[in-house]
Amino acid sequence: MGYDFTDENLKLHSKIENFKDLRKNIQECTLCHFSKSRCFTLMENEIKNASLMIVDTLAHKNENEKGVLLNSKKGERLKFYLKEILGLCEKEFYFSYLFKCFSNGKFDDFSLQSCLPFFWNELELVQPKMILCLGEYPFKSLGFSDFNALRGEIFAYKNFFIMASFELEFIEKNP
Repeated sequence: MGYDFTDENLKLHSKIENFKDLRKNIQECTLCHFSKSRCFTLMENEIKNASLMIVDTLAHKNENEKGVLLNSKKGERLKFYLKEILGLCEKEFYFSYLFKCFSNGKFDDFSLQSCLPFFWNELELVQPKMILCLGEYPFKSLGFSDFNALRGEIFAYKNFFIMASFELEFIEKNP
């Protein structure tokens, strides 16, 4: 009838074994329309041996233009809070966005599904002990539900722990 059927478990992206190749594949990705606005790959420049991985949804325009993560007012505030409250410097945590390209504050499910395999590969390479999801969207995008019930709780998933928290903007308005 003209249709080809495939296995439901077909993976669009193969597993990438090293960080440099992952960055290169993301930089060359054209799976969604956000790749057209990308100046730099929005992920750390090198892999860190960090116990904490922080996941947020979208990058700021400055980060896309300069190629440096957390190079925005929001990023500077986050680094300040991590230093002052948790005593962590930038070398002690790994930061990641779900969307690896600049999206100008917009996002859609198709683009997310294009980026998620890259994120899961990145997570496998970094191997943190703890993931902090900043906001409901990253938490639900990773396949978890009931953000309100699990927010602030630490639970085990595979070989790491996850904690869901509010977005930084919400925390600042409602400390």
